[in-house]
Amino acid sequence: MEPQWQWHIAGYIVNANTMIFTWVSMIIVFIMFRLAARKASIEKPRGLQNFVELAFDFVGGYVREGLNDEQANRLFRLLVAELMYLLVVNIFSLLPFPFFHASAADLNTTVGLALIVFVLIHYYGVHYRGGVGHLKSFASPWGLTPLFLMEQVTNPATLAMRLFGNIFAGDILMSLASSFIPTRLSLWFGISFLVSVALQLAVLGFNTFIAVMQSFIFMVLTLAYISQNMKPAGEH
Repeated sequence: MEPQWQWHIAGYIVNANTMIFTWVSMIIVFIMFRLAARKASIEKPRGLQNFVELAFDFVGGYVREGLNDEQANRLFRLLVAELMYLLVVNIFSLLPFPFFHASAADLNTTVGLALIVFVLIHYYGVHYRGGVGHLKSFASPWGLTPLFLMEQVTNPATLAMRLFGNIFAGDILMSLASSFIPTRLSLWFGISFLVSVALQLAVLGFNTFIAVMQSFIFMVLTLAYISQNMKPAGEH
């Protein structure tokens, strides 16, 4: 695990690593979009434009399934930004530098993201169903109201815990793999070194897969939870 810096602000302890790389990740995503838009070409798209357009097409394909154009347009930018942000955030955990930090390995970050999703779930529920209609959706059928209310808490909670758990576990695996590097010459130094390199490459490949998949899963579940409340109560 990378060393943790802490700031003490107004009696609260703030994880400096998390704050720094959260902002760094947002800046990277912003610059990426700006550069792609500045050099955009319809005739000869290339480089960063191709990557950003791939993300747009990928997310657009999911958003437009089951939603009308107006609803899809409301969620499209949010989901593209969320996917790209999480990809950048999670990639930091794969870079071989002690200071680099994956913000998603901090529960504060994933809970914050889940709270945003929680607010949007009910905002769009009220917007499309009306205040009374949204409340009635928790009582149809009325016997399942406790389960519906529990779902409103468990969905964002599991969203936060799933992302945090997978990225945090990946950090631990990488740290464990690094600890097998031999520190001094010995008869078995060469074999130990090769085993250590192979182990770290395997863990790196696994963590890369997990980082991409968890970004995708978070985006898809965000879409599923919010879009469900854009439809009339009882419709799925």
